[in-house]
Amino acid sequence: MAGITDVVEKKNTEATTRTARKAPAKTAAKLAAPKAAASKAAETPKVETPLPAKAEASPRPRTAARPKSRPGSVEAPPAPTVEAAPSATISEPSPKPAPRRKAADPAVTVAALPIPEVPAREPITIWAISDGRAGIEAQAVGLAEAVARQVPANIVIKRVGWSGRTGRLPWWANWMPRRWLTPDSGIQAPWPDLWIAAGRATLPLSIRARRWSSGKTYVVQIQDPRVPATMFDLVIPPKHDRLTGDNILPITGSPHRVTSQRLDSEYKKFQDQIDALPHPRVAVLLGGRSRAFDLSALRAAEMAHQIQLPLEQEGGSLLMTFSRRTPDQAKALLTARLRHLPGIIWDGEGPNPYFAFLAAADYILVSEDSTNMATEAASTGKPVFILKMDGQSLKFRLFHQELERQGAARPYGGAFHGWTYEPVDETGRAAAEVVTRMDGGRAARQTLKASRPDCCAQRLFPLCSLHDPSGCSQAPCRQDRP
Repeated sequence: MAGITDVVEKKNTEATTRTARKAPAKTAAKLAAPKAAASKAAETPKVETPLPAKAEASPRPRTAARPKSRPGSVEAPPAPTVEAAPSATISEPSPKPAPRRKAADPAVTVAALPIPEVPAREPITIWAISDGRAGIEAQAVGLAEAVARQVPANIVIKRVGWSGRTGRLPWWANWMPRRWLTPDSGIQAPWPDLWIAAGRATLPLSIRARRWSSGKTYVVQIQDPRVPATMFDLVIPPKHDRLTGDNILPITGSPHRVTSQRLDSEYKKFQDQIDALPHPRVAVLLGGRSRAFDLSALRAAEMAHQIQLPLEQEGGSLLMTFSRRTPDQAKALLTARLRHLPGIIWDGEGPNPYFAFLAAADYILVSEDSTNMATEAASTGKPVFILKMDGQSLKFRLFHQELERQGAARPYGGAFHGWTYEPVDETGRAAAEVVTRMDGGRAARQTLKASRPDCCAQRLFPLCSLHDPSGCSQAPCRQDRP
């Protein structure tokens, strides 16, 4: 029995020894396997094999607890453990960048993008205010129409009338102007968004328009008001008045209603009468008596002679119109001297062919007393000649020099000759400035209103009478106190 037991123990010992020898080999094989896989992946970079999800989520294997050593015993060193760090041990090559795709057709890309909808602007209300005189009303209405070509607008024409002699009072003496207006003036709430006024008769109203509307209305005064410009939002005088300031926009001449579309439409009304007339067609626009100028019979005879000779020599035709200020004697003399020429002489009866004359003319002659007619003629791009009258004025001389500087007009010397220049469009420039300043002022008022407390919401202007800041303790009110 003892011999059999020894043989069994010997076989068990040899098996244990062989097992111990094979364990390091297996461990080395396990360690070499990842390296071989890494080298194989490096050799074939095009095949990208992502790590399995289970390997990334598998928990770290826990090692067996070490038995506590007894006192006096020698503790054997722990067996080295191999921990695999996936980020450092298994390093995959960086993926190659994907090949660039060809850019899509720009037209297709643009069509695919959604186009944002621009909200339509609400129409504004414009009052064009004057005393009803044709030349003054044309300035206010002309600027209003130019603004309406840039933003949606509804234009209302107001003709101011005063009862008795109140309209002759200076602006500072007319304390309650609306009380003395005629019933058909129509100056009452609701107030407009834009107030465009021209003429001295509108000054008492324009000065108070902002206060009446609680700051809603933007007030524009045309011509030199001869009052402080700070009483209005914007003043548009002619350059020859030589006014300057932050809210002053000087322009050449005055605003008017002439546009290419209007000239074409007005010409069609008189086309049957004008088409048969020979060229060159000469339009003669005559003014009359004013503070600085007059048209005497002697000067009218000289003017008729200067017009008749070149027209007869060149075989042209005459398109002549008078204004309400033309003296009757001068009108009769000019008509008698020039009626034999082919053309049209408008005597004030029937439809006014003024704009049709501007459209049909090859040359335009304008008397030097009228700013409106000279500015309207210069807007056509046709040669403009200035006719001399009795009298003189420094302002008008400066105005004509400005037209000459822009290449639009020249003094008339008894002969016609042509040249070209860029049409003068001061009305469009003034309208663009009005829209810009009005929008800027509206945004500033909204910002100011949002920054003030509720009790100060109506305190937008120094002239506002809807809120009394004397008893308010808020900071904005204290700043507004005089």
